Amino acid sequence: MLSEFTAVDLGGFVIRAAWERPKIPPDEIQFVTMGNVVCAGLGMAPAKAAAIMGGLKESICARRVESVCASSLDALAITCDAIAAGAFDVAIAGGMESRTNAPYLLGPRMERKTKSYRKGERVKVKRAGAYTFMFSENELEQLQGTGLVDATAYDGLFWVLERKFMRQYAIEFAREMGYSVELVNEYASKSHEKARRAASEGWFDDEIVPCGEIKKDELPTDEQLSKMLEEAKDDIASGYNTATPVDGAAACLIASERAVEKFGVNPIARILGYARVECHPSRFLTAPVVAAKELIAVLREKNFKSEPTIIEANEAFGIQLPYFESAFVGMEINVHGGAIALGHPLGAAGARLLCTLLHAMRRWGHKYGLVALCFGGGGGMALAVELT
Repeated sequence: MLSEFTAVDLGGFVIRAAWERPKIPPDEIQFVTMGNVVCAGLGMAPAKAAAIMGGLKESICARRVESVCASSLDALAITCDAIAAGAFDVAIAGGMESRTNAPYLLGPRMERKTKSYRKGERVKVKRAGAYTFMFSENELEQLQGTGLVDATAYDGLFWVLERKFMRQYAIEFAREMGYSVELVNEYASKSHEKARRAASEGWFDDEIVPCGEIKKDELPTDEQLSKMLEEAKDDIASGYNTATPVDGAAACLIASERAVEKFGVNPIARILGYARVECHPSRFLTAPVVAAKELIAVLREKNFKSEPTIIEANEAFGIQLPYFESAFVGMEINVHGGAIALGHPLGAAGARLLCTLLHAMRRWGHKYGLVALCFGGGGGMALAVELT
């Protein structure tokens, strides 16, 4: 649906909405920070390009943050830190990702020996435009000897130091915990059901920014879900029960108390705090729980009497869901479904979770809420909010 838009385009849509909806003059926005994981092919300064596409001035300060799936939560945290330090008063933070436009990476050196070339020699190319190239000789032979790497899979899902995909760590964790395919699929089914109900009831409408003529998410049909389940009924980390990388963007306007008073706006929520933890990649599925509990402990130390009663915990893998259920006792988890059903826009995931959380808190009457997610390479982040 969104294949005609690059990550920069998608970022521009949500950045514009972030200042238009609260009616903040665009010239008053002082900084933009956007998470993004797969930046190959986006051109230079993608965050600034998205900011300008989003209606902001060309003198806007902008930066891209890459912390794998935590990129946009990191963007939010960095922005809050800067506001708290007095660096600026009004900023936009979020993330943007385009899975369908992510390129293949053509290895700069030959992967293997062929008739005309030795292993390790550079590909023979010539200019075909201002910034494009083509093979200069023996095209078919060079194609057969050159490696093509999916940028999303390699840069977003693969831990280079141990040469393993995060999916492999997830499967090992499932074995350790004794989770069955049937159990994981049962939890995944609930995610699909909740998301389909929320979509049909229009509960996502207020948090969605139209992209051209596209105004709603495209969720799998009953037929597609049945086929996915049948094809992977023995796979504990299948397309049915795992978050698929997708296209998407999300952004939030963040302001100091002084700016709120200046512009006379009513904030949706107040950010109470955030936490980030790191771990070995094999423990990444548990990291959101560690981060969330550390954050709650800090809030308790500050004599914060009330605790979060609702959480948006990113469903990177359905394998996490029974673990989340046992860890987040007393909280409602992913009331509108999660990434298993809605997809996982890597660099925008945390901001998307926050947007969904805030609207769910309004709808279902929760005062305090949490966002939590894991990220590749081993780690997790959590962010707590209070609805105002």
